[in-house]
Amino acid sequence: MQTDLPEQLGINQGAYLGERLDLDPMLQHLKTCVNSLGWKKEALRFGDEEEASLLCLTRRPAKPLANIILSGGIHGDEPATTAALCQMVLEDVLPQTHAYTVFPCLNPCGMRAGTRVTSNGRDLNRDYLTLETREVQAHVRKLKKLHPPDLALQLHEDWEAHGFYLYELAAPGVAPLLGRPALDAVAEQCPIETASSIEGYPADRGWILPELNACERNDWPEAFYFMQHKTRHSLTLESPSDFDMSVRIQALIKASLAALKQLPTVPDESHSAGDTSDVPGNLSTG
Repeated sequence: MQTDLPEQLGINQGAYLGERLDLDPMLQHLKTCVNSLGWKKEALRFGDEEEASLLCLTRRPAKPLANIILSGGIHGDEPATTAALCQMVLEDVLPQTHAYTVFPCLNPCGMRAGTRVTSNGRDLNRDYLTLETREVQAHVRKLKKLHPPDLALQLHEDWEAHGFYLYELAAPGVAPLLGRPALDAVAEQCPIETASSIEGYPADRGWILPELNACERNDWPEAFYFMQHKTRHSLTLESPSDFDMSVRIQALIKASLAALKQLPTVPDESHSAGDTSDVPGNLSTG
């Protein structure tokens, strides 16, 4: 029998006003533990300051079934995204059959300050065409060395939302079939957004299938970069941040794991190679 779903806290008024994240101790604990779990860690520098780096984690089995990229914390007022990625890595819940690249926090300056934007007032999730910010430049330099992922998962939060929702983008010939199972998994413990229109897009019980109008925009989000550089599938998960932090973390984890379960299970030999910037069709080609 399903238990009652949690209710909104009612504290977000004009902005996210909920619980903040103590970022540096969390990332330090993550870096201390990941080696024993089979992960490699790398600091991607984007400035001269000691804290000006992006943490990148990678783990690859010998013959991965799929290449996955997960990212969070691109907006500093979306703390459950970074917390969820750290928890998934530390609790070792990601399927061992896949290769992963994880960016737990793409906007560490904003996360420390609790602001959506960087210390320079830039929204990083609008800079993946012009690549003007140091953080996005560092991120993309790493992406250019990777094989294109079968799935790119971007974890986000929405302070105005009444429930969980997601955007799903798929390459031509790829069926957009990951979103509904992800939402069904979340619905067990978090409300799903019921609005028929979200951010100007038609929505079906929290599932948005937007058109990829990349040519019409000069402010690409991270998802557009992936789709324009040979990614098969992109999911942008949006937890409702006017709920308790623990609810949002678990919702993001459940949606991520449910989406991963829907991926093909036949090994692809092209997945077996590691980091390279010289592979035809990789993220450095457009």
